[in-house]
Amino acid sequence: MSIPASKTRQLQALFSTLSEQHRQMLVMTVMAEKADGEIKLPYDELLIMLGVDVEQDARWEDIFTVAQPLFAENAMRCDQIERGLLEVVWDFYLRDLDPVKASLWLSGNLELSEIRAAIIAAYMQMMGSKKRERKLIKRFGEDKQYQLNILMSLLPRSEELEDFFAGWPQNIKTLDEEHLDPLREFNEHLIVESPEITPHLLFLVAAHLEHPFQVFRAVEKVTGHSNDRVMIKTELKVVGDALLDQNDIWLDAFNWERNKKCDPEAYVQALKGFVDLTSGWLSEFDVDPDGAWGKRLSSQRSRCGKSWDEHMGRVKKCIEQVFPRKRGSVTGRQTMSDIRKDVIEQEIAMAENAISLLVAAQPFAAQGGFQSSKDKVVQLLESRLQQQSDDLLALLAKEHDDYNQISAHFAVLVRMMRVYSGDQDANVLARRSVAAMAA
Repeated sequence: MSIPASKTRQLQALFSTLSEQHRQMLVMTVMAEKADGEIKLPYDELLIMLGVDVEQDARWEDIFTVAQPLFAENAMRCDQIERGLLEVVWDFYLRDLDPVKASLWLSGNLELSEIRAAIIAAYMQMMGSKKRERKLIKRFGEDKQYQLNILMSLLPRSEELEDFFAGWPQNIKTLDEEHLDPLREFNEHLIVESPEITPHLLFLVAAHLEHPFQVFRAVEKVTGHSNDRVMIKTELKVVGDALLDQNDIWLDAFNWERNKKCDPEAYVQALKGFVDLTSGWLSEFDVDPDGAWGKRLSSQRSRCGKSWDEHMGRVKKCIEQVFPRKRGSVTGRQTMSDIRKDVIEQEIAMAENAISLLVAAQPFAAQGGFQSSKDKVVQLLESRLQQQSDDLLALLAKEHDDYNQISAHFAVLVRMMRVYSGDQDANVLARRSVAAMAA
């Protein structure tokens, strides 16, 4: 819907007669209606005529940039803030708490620092009253209160925090004294007026680390704590909880649907992250095995090993499917490749996928807790590759009624060899088949 030219001129003439106060009130009303979206009107055209830059509608995001490293589409860790919550925080302020001031800022008549301070004051006033806080809970949901607390802890120190972290690389490989000494001084400065901010400051530190477990170096430097016996009894408990939450996310990423291919790269990336965090944590920080963190870590490591043991079992079944062996009539032992079995492309593709996972996961088997099951599958695979190679090459060297079937099974062998050992070994095997047929 657009406004006809004749109406546009009339509206522009009308708007030009409005006082600044009435213009601001009208801007506020139009924005509120636009946010409702119940009636379709040419809101953007009206706002432009009222002197509002509609392309800056999302400028409210600038208010919350200090917490940007903690944003997530879905908060799955205790150090994350859902991106959608920010819009609700702004919308509630715009429509319910102080629409006049919000409208002033959107119209460019208020500085960012001023609107940020106004939002903080409005929310802190509500959070300081049980009655008003119930209104917040009703608006945002009880599960969002913790995220709101983090946000309102960081916002008042936005400029200082942004200035401090502006000097840090986006990705710090090793958290050393060069970063830790200024961090300790900065924390001491912040807690004078914001005594609750330390864990949230450490959340921002962790977001800059290639190895998140190194945040415990910051914990020790800032607080003097080097083990969890004291730490889990303080507000700093959430720092370790956030890392354990990340472990749970990685563990959930191991879920391999039945009769479906997995994503080896994504699975092993999650496994690598889990192993890196878990082993790094234990080397970096003294964890009481009987404490809350120690028990949760132990449970997670057990779950990891169990998941990957199950994965190795599925790899084993895939190998047995594509490398069938027939049993001898007398001994009952597996003695020969069973070329009577049909070659099924779906089974081959599943086996290629499974072996790719095995190859990629091998370096992490010991620390991931599935070394034994991995070794058994590797032994089976290497044995089957050798057995199938010997048997099928021998069959190809003889005249045989089932030549096409033998060739089909040999093609499967070459494909599995390529996945497990690479192109060079697969190509050598393929050339051996040509030589065998020519003999």
